[in-house]
Amino acid sequence: MSLFLYGVVEAGAGAVAGTGIDDRPLRAVADGPLMAIVTDHEDRAPLAAPEAVDDYEHTVQRLMDFRAILPAPFGRVLDDDDAVRVMLRRRRRDLLSKLDGVRGAVELGIHARWRDGGFAQRDPRSESGAAYLRARLETRESARRLASELDPLTAVARSIRRALPQHDLPVLDAYLVDRTRVSEFVALVAELGDCLDGIDLVCTGPCPPYSFADGGVIRSTA
Repeated sequence: MSLFLYGVVEAGAGAVAGTGIDDRPLRAVADGPLMAIVTDHEDRAPLAAPEAVDDYEHTVQRLMDFRAILPAPFGRVLDDDDAVRVMLRRRRRDLLSKLDGVRGAVELGIHARWRDGGFAQRDPRSESGAAYLRARLETRESARRLASELDPLTAVARSIRRALPQHDLPVLDAYLVDRTRVSEFVALVAELGDCLDGIDLVCTGPCPPYSFADGGVIRSTA
């Protein structure tokens, strides 16, 4: 028997209902002001099959609709209720602080890409070394300019997490945004996108604040 963890919420956030992966009933394991939402499984952990990952994401999304949640990444498993309580107790101060930080907010993502493929479409074998490096430097400079063009979004968001760029373009920025400002944020993304040459901006979400859990429910209790 093992417990599959979906996330951590405040103990006073209301009853837990519904099902998770494999239609297993959700239940809560509480310790003091916190509780973890889990499902019981005979195996060590559900396999990361596409259907299971989709079920997990849909479950966390539903849970977020009714309470602040620090989502766990797919595959976080604990041995039993006692292990869950130990985790909640050891991480209590940190988890409460992070829950306070995401309360009333959702995560929105920004995906930016070159319309013509940008640097990713360049073949170094067709250019001299100097030309290739010069093109790469120009692309990096374009990426820096794009980052500055997105600065107005920080005024609408509580916080931002910027992933490592791919092909010298920041492509997976995550923003923590108040639920009441989601429409404002999306409209601003569209406005900024209209001003960018050769770049498409795509806004995704709202979704649970995966990028802002900061490993709070990921670390081992061992």
